[in-house]
Amino acid sequence: MNDRERFLAVARGETPDYVPIFGFPGAPGMSRGCMKKTHDRLVATGMPAHVGGVYDLGMPALNVPSWYRYWGTTGPIGLDFSVAGGAPGIKSTTRVEDGYDIIEDECGAITRQVIDNGITYSMPEFIRYPVRDRASWEKYRDLTTPHTVMSAADIEANCRRFDDRTEPLCLGGISTYGRVRSMMGTAAASLMLYDDPELVRDIIARDCENFMAHGAPLIRRLKPEIVACWEDIGYKTGLLISPCHFRELCAPYYRQVAEVAHDAGVPVITVDSDGNAMQLVPLLDECGLNSLHPFEAHANNDLFALRARFAEFVMFGWLEKEVVNEGNEDDIEGEIMSKVPPLLAKGRYFPNGDHGIQPPVTFPALCRFMTLLHEVCENPEGEFPRSH
Repeated sequence: MNDRERFLAVARGETPDYVPIFGFPGAPGMSRGCMKKTHDRLVATGMPAHVGGVYDLGMPALNVPSWYRYWGTTGPIGLDFSVAGGAPGIKSTTRVEDGYDIIEDECGAITRQVIDNGITYSMPEFIRYPVRDRASWEKYRDLTTPHTVMSAADIEANCRRFDDRTEPLCLGGISTYGRVRSMMGTAAASLMLYDDPELVRDIIARDCENFMAHGAPLIRRLKPEIVACWEDIGYKTGLLISPCHFRELCAPYYRQVAEVAHDAGVPVITVDSDGNAMQLVPLLDECGLNSLHPFEAHANNDLFALRARFAEFVMFGWLEKEVVNEGNEDDIEGEIMSKVPPLLAKGRYFPNGDHGIQPPVTFPALCRFMTLLHEVCENPEGEFPRSH
């Protein structure tokens, strides 16, 4: 089997030659590299320096194939072209104040973060968000609206390069309340549901309009293996938005995405969301979506309960990333063996860490984790030294 065939077998509940250790760019787990400080730590504790996959915040990872080869992991491919472009963009300035970067942009957002945040990622302090009312939304919208569209001939020429792919192709979907929250902050977005619900609808509708104009035609043409949406609308014990509001404001747009994807025969329509997803999964199922990632381990998720209710739901992740941190190595076996074998037996599960690798990781611990995970998945890939 090639990567595409193997992915489809797992996603459809069939039997692959082995189960891949598969991760998405935004939630890579152990599959797709790590940020520079973490990569430096792995090299310092024994990983060969030639292994790539290092990335800075907001930038693509470098030399991901070498990480795939060394660690025996995989992930989707994406498009290397954009149909729409030419948006003016949002200009920003950065200054150092009291040992922190202070970033201000022309929409009025102010962010305070550690100076090396691009290579480490510590959650910034969002002092002021770019969207606070309708006027600031309209400014933000105008600065981020594409002004040019690739010609139909050029789109087709680019698409043809993906027709004979041997890896699963992932195309982007939409974001709904997650987009509103990221622009306004959780507190302001929550109040806006009551103070100005029409503004919330406008922001969500704009995302879906862009998808229908530029994303949907690509899905119809390329028939990808994955359509991936983004939300991040969970916290440790539940959703940041009520199920009632989700059904009212978000579900109509997700149904549009699902209709496009189903018509194109897309097998996996997934959502990237942090936090507790126990309420979100049933809502996505109502809308015709059939997957979520990465199911954070500390957020009271229970994939056994979800599998009992949703036999065909495709699930990714759920392995605690911190078990490969220095001092936690003795937790590796229990974490993997308590979850992975029973979930693999039910099918439609891609085991992986529940988010990116952290700076306290050690190379021996990651080798130990990967050795056991590969064995359980009957996965022969990877050049790393096997250890227990």
